[in-house]
Formats: sequence, C-alpha cells, structure tokens
Amino acid sequence: MSGIPTAVRIAALGIGIHAIDHIIVLLWPPFEWHIGTVFHLISGPVYALLVLPVLRGRNWARITISLLLGGQFIGRFVVWVLFPTGGAHAALLVGWTISVIVLALLWIPARSRQHF
Repeated sequence: MSGIPTAVRIAALGIGIHAIDHIIVLLWPPFEWHIGTVFHLISGPVYALLVLPVLRGRNWARITISLLLGGQFIGRFVVWVLFPTGGAHAALLVGWTISVIVLALLWIPARSRQHF
C-alpha cells in the first residue's frame, strides 16, 4: 500500500473518524432507541469496512462512501432542525467539515482519481 496518494490516506482517516463517531454518538446520554440509533449502529461498521477498499483503490468503495457521506450530509440538516441546542450544532459542523474534506480528497486531486 505504499503507492497510496496522501490525499486518499487522509480521506481514509476521515472515513475512520466518521466510523468512530457513529459509535461514540450512541454513548452520549440520554440513550434512546429510535431511527437515529439504528442508523448509527449500521453506519459505523459500514464506514469502517469501506476504509480498506478505499485505500486499495476500489472505485465502488469511493462511490459508496461518497453516497453515504452525501446522505449523511443532508441528514445533518434534519438533526440541526430537530435539535436546536448549541452542543449538537458544534458536532454537526465538525461532521460537515470532515465530510466535505473527505469527498474533496477522493474526487478532486488527479492522483486520487488515478488511484481509483
């Protein structure tokens, strides 16, 4: 894996951060079972499973994570509206930022595109 472009390595790190975040958010009190709980329980492992295929240059993995990040990006707007407290907003802003950086690193640099 030594020929992996730096941009792809950083993007994979961002995907890993998102995977961990999906699990950590479940530990935030108060814990309740709802659609968001199920989303996080499924998304965390899926994101984690996509890290290695992305590093290996599998285009299907780049497309899949891009679609997931796009959906999550939109979903964060819903959370923003449903939970208008400032604490959640800071986490949402960080998540949006990481998502944009990951998507940009996977699609914009020429070396990243060649990797896939």
